[in-house]
Amino acid sequence: MDMGNLNNILLEILATGVRFYAIKCFIDIFLSKDEYQCKYTWVLYVIACLWTSIIYEIFKMPVLNIISNLTAIFLLVCLYKVKMSRKLLITVMIYAVNVLVDSIVVLSFTKYTVGDSVNQIYECITSLVILIIAIALERTIPIEKDIYLPVVYRISLGAVPVISIGCLYYMVITGTKLKMTVVVVAACILFINILIFYLYNSLIQFYSAHIEKKMLEQMVEVYSYQLDVARESQKQVNSLRHDMKHHIIELQSMLKNTNNPEIIKYLQDMEKFMLNPKEYVSTGNKEIDGVLNYLLRNAEQVLKDVDIKIRVPEKIYWNDFNICAILGNLVDNAVREASKSEEKYLKIDIQTKKGIMLIHVKNSYSGRIIETGNKIQTSQKEVAIHGIGLENVKKIVKSNGGEIEIGYTENYFEVKILLYLSNIK
Repeated sequence: MDMGNLNNILLEILATGVRFYAIKCFIDIFLSKDEYQCKYTWVLYVIACLWTSIIYEIFKMPVLNIISNLTAIFLLVCLYKVKMSRKLLITVMIYAVNVLVDSIVVLSFTKYTVGDSVNQIYECITSLVILIIAIALERTIPIEKDIYLPVVYRISLGAVPVISIGCLYYMVITGTKLKMTVVVVAACILFINILIFYLYNSLIQFYSAHIEKKMLEQMVEVYSYQLDVARESQKQVNSLRHDMKHHIIELQSMLKNTNNPEIIKYLQDMEKFMLNPKEYVSTGNKEIDGVLNYLLRNAEQVLKDVDIKIRVPEKIYWNDFNICAILGNLVDNAVREASKSEEKYLKIDIQTKKGIMLIHVKNSYSGRIIETGNKIQTSQKEVAIHGIGLENVKKIVKSNGGEIEIGYTENYFEVKILLYLSNIK
């Protein structure tokens, strides 16, 4: 083997290595390392490099190169535990940037025709440009990786790189005599595809705000419901005061007769009158009462065993919203999951001791627990829409200096939270 061939091989290896490192940077923009499904990812990156290089060297056909590169990127994205539609979107977005940069560099500096080999120097230049773009995007786009866009949004975004790849392929095949025109058009399309990354980030932020708005609307409904409960209670109390003297007179009349069952029945009617059936929790703390009464109003109907113990003073913390967000999400999840199980069991224990709030929520569940890194997901399907998510509960607890412990057995799931009331923001 002469030095020329050796240099070409080394340049080929360098170009391919840099390109796939750039691809990894692109993937890191969208996906968190916590979502890895494989420990030895570098092995698959090596396989992907060899796969694309072999296909290119043997066939030198644009169609096969497109297929091999798309396949390689898709397999690398499959290392992460995310939805299939998201994997496809990320694959086409990354490949579109790769193929557009490749075309611009090659057509700008060479007299390329379909089927020709490309000098390894230009492959290195292409890989470096792709890496620069990847690093620039990675540092300027703070994408929230835990938020999932609806499928319609993903399809709309994915259509742009797919159409871009198709247009570029058509121009290269049919318009090689107008290479500078192809270069200019490819540069414009590349700019559009880079903007798609920023558009994706904007949609993520919009959708995240939408979820937060839904949560705030739920909280407004909670307060509205608590107000209705309070008004009904006050109305019954006022009515009882107004009629109390008549009740006393009637009781005195009945007491003259011994062994009269009407007395018992009348007292029972009074007890029913005093009972407000809509109020399951009454601690005196309107925020906690509102959240729990709102979420538990259907629990008695859908669950068999509900155990609630709450010992909380009326005013104990600085930020009611954080406490309500934690309780709202945990209890809503617990009721929902318990209703799907055979046991239909729910236990809520909230108490304060010496400036510490202890929250314990335990429920039965069916299905299975899925652990991805430090994240836990049960059988619930609409994870993104539902409340603020267990992961955000962890963030709230940690940001307020608290501690959270999550445990589960074959039939029961439980969350224990410790909050220092003096630390709550």
